[in-house]
Amino acid sequence: MYSAFRGELFKFARRPAVWVLVILLLGLAILLGYVVSYLFDTFGSSAGAQGLPQGTTLADFKVALYPENFIKDTFATWGSLGGVFALILGVLVQGSEYGWGTMKTLYTQRSGRLTMLLGKITALAVLVLLMVVGLFAVDAASSTVAALLDGKAIAFPSADVVLKAIVAGFLIFSFWAVFGFGLATVFRQSAMAIGLGLAYALVVELLIFSLLRGFGGKIVQQIEQWFPIANTGYLAESFGSIRFKGIPATPPPYADATHAVLMLLLYVAVFMAISAWLTRARDITA
Repeated sequence: MYSAFRGELFKFARRPAVWVLVILLLGLAILLGYVVSYLFDTFGSSAGAQGLPQGTTLADFKVALYPENFIKDTFATWGSLGGVFALILGVLVQGSEYGWGTMKTLYTQRSGRLTMLLGKITALAVLVLLMVVGLFAVDAASSTVAALLDGKAIAFPSADVVLKAIVAGFLIFSFWAVFGFGLATVFRQSAMAIGLGLAYALVVELLIFSLLRGFGGKIVQQIEQWFPIANTGYLAESFGSIRFKGIPATPPPYADATHAVLMLLLYVAVFMAISAWLTRARDITA
C-alpha cells in the first residue's frame, strides 16, 4: 500500500488544480478573513454601525481578529465554507481519473483495487491535513499582524487547544473530502459530484432545515442532529464563540463535541465503505 500511497501523493503534488485550491483557500482566509475585516472595522463609516447596541462600534468587532480568538474565528468563517474546498478536492482526486480514462489502468496494474483505493484515500488525508494546518497557520499569522498594528497583547490559546482545533478541523474537512470522493465514485465524474454535493449542503441542510426550524423548533433540531453538516457545525461551535461588546452570547450548540465526532466518523466510514464496495464490485471496463 505504501507504493500506492507514494504514487498518489507524487501525482497530487504535481496537479495544478490541487495547488490552486489550497492557495485560493489560504489567500481568501487572509484577504476576506483579516484584511477586509480589519479595514472595515478600522475605517468603516458610522453608517455600518447602524443597528448595533448603544455604545458598540465597529472597532469593538476587531477583537475577533486578535490571536486569542483566532481558532474561534477560523471555525466561524471556514467551518462550512472551507469544507467546500475539501469537497472539491475529494471530487477531483477521484473524479478526474474517470474523466482522463486512467481508472482502468490504475486498477488493472500493480496492486489490487482496494490497495490502490486505500493509497489514494490516505494521500487525500495528507492533503486535507496540510490544508487544515495551513489554514490555522495563516490565520494565526494574520491575527498576530492585526494585534501588532493595534498594539494589543499577543496571547494565543494554549498548545493543547490548538492541537484539538487542528484535529477537529481535520475531521470536518475529512468528512467533506470523503463525501466528495464518494460522490465522484458513485457518478464516475467530477461535475455531477460537485454539483450534487453543493446542492445537498446548501439546499437540504442549510435551506430546508432553516425553514423547518421556524415551524418545528425542537423536533427539527432532534432530527437535524443526525445529519453530517449539522455535526460539523456542532464540532466547530464546541470551541466557543467570540464575545463582542454589547452583543448577547450565542447559545451553545444543540449537541456536544462527542456526539459530533462520533457522527462524523460514522459518515466518513460509510462513504469510504461505499467507495470501496463500488471499486471492488464494479466493472471498470464498462
